[in-house]
Amino acid sequence: MLGGLRVLVVGLNGSPRRQGSSDALLRAALRGAEEEGARTARFDLAFMGIAPCRACEGCFEKGECVQDDDMSELYEALEAADAVLVASPIYFSGMSAQTKVAVDRCQALWARRQVLGMPRRPGVGAIMLSAARQDARFDNALSELRAFLIGIGLRPMGELTLGGSDQVGASERPEVLAEARELGRRLVLALSPGP
Repeated sequence: MLGGLRVLVVGLNGSPRRQGSSDALLRAALRGAEEEGARTARFDLAFMGIAPCRACEGCFEKGECVQDDDMSELYEALEAADAVLVASPIYFSGMSAQTKVAVDRCQALWARRQVLGMPRRPGVGAIMLSAARQDARFDNALSELRAFLIGIGLRPMGELTLGGSDQVGASERPEVLAEARELGRRLVLALSPGP
């Protein structure tokens, strides 16, 4: 609870594959957040109408994107969120295109913080990545997604990576789902005032 209101945790699923490992990780993490009393909202980015950023810098004037598409709903949720969970598969050592297009469109939220000086109450974020290969590189996507969370005004505080998901997916690995669930719980607990 923050000031008597239930914490809001927003989950972003960047996988174009329904019921894949990213989906399973996000579901488990959101369940963990709910177990700690949070409200949750989930966005499946691959099935939303989100156009790429035009780099027009129109958002530098008022912190609003000039494009009118499904990002409007996502902007509202991200600004209302106390915590954000981002789940994405790894493709060529980076986040999915669906995740990247939404991240890039958050230039408008970055502009609110960095160009216009519009404050945001403190919040936290976490990143969950899955890759087909056991020896996958996660560092590129982790770096970009940490920068995304910081850019929209959140403190990154947790990461979970899963390699080898083509051989054994997250839904078949109870220990990994338990770790994701615990990450969701930790996000909510991090927002609770101390004793």
